Amino acid sequence: MAVNEKVRKAAVAGQFYPSSPRNLRIDVDNYLNAEKTDASAQTVSVMIAPHAGYVFSAPVAAKVYARIPRGTKTVFLIGPSHHKLFEGMHVTDADYYETPLGRVKVNRDIADRLLKHPLCGCEYGVDDREHCLEVHIPFLQALLGDFAIVPILTGKVEPADAAEMLLPFLDDTAVIIASSDLSHFFDQTRAREADDATVLTILSGDTDGFMDGCGETAMRVVMHIAADGGLVPELLDARTSFETSPQHCDSKRVVGYAAVAFNKSGGING
Repeated sequence: MAVNEKVRKAAVAGQFYPSSPRNLRIDVDNYLNAEKTDASAQTVSVMIAPHAGYVFSAPVAAKVYARIPRGTKTVFLIGPSHHKLFEGMHVTDADYYETPLGRVKVNRDIADRLLKHPLCGCEYGVDDREHCLEVHIPFLQALLGDFAIVPILTGKVEPADAAEMLLPFLDDTAVIIASSDLSHFFDQTRAREADDATVLTILSGDTDGFMDGCGETAMRVVMHIAADGGLVPELLDARTSFETSPQHCDSKRVVGYAAVAFNKSGGING
């Protein structure tokens, strides 16, 4: 690594996932090994996955991670900014993202090209504490070999415009993951009602329909991308934090999660 290259350090290791490389790899492998994907199931390049602490959301997220093509070279990670409001989309200025499993290259060629687009900018420090992209990376490190990421945080932006901007970069070696949890801090019954309505919107392809999720914009972006490619949404899992980890969660204050894969139309799941 060159002297002047910038490394975005892990912000939530030891909080959202283990800080020990050994323990983290064991956890990630255990979540992935629990998913016995049907050999006939499609691998997918467009997906939605949650981003909470692993004990809560990883059992759901692993279902969609298991569908990622092993030959993937570039992963676009798009999610919400939890700490700062801004217009447009934030594209990192880092050269690497670091987790306890090591460093992952940022595709600076694509990132720099995006930064020339009027929708994009680089907001100082906005991703320093942000967890929504970071938590996906250890799973990608366990699954993929030589790959790079393009981390993007959404501010106030029209999802259709963002999708149109990203589409030319999504070739056969690229994957895009919309990072989002669903409803926040309702009781179990109300949470499931809200989450079921959000899932219905996603499965119906209604890009203007009801959604309750912190990554609403990111989810709508990938819905537009999927529609452009004629992809069909498939719900792989939808649970709340109380359902995934009742020993760590009060049923009166839960968070919702969903894993959605967008499949090629006419395929085994089409």
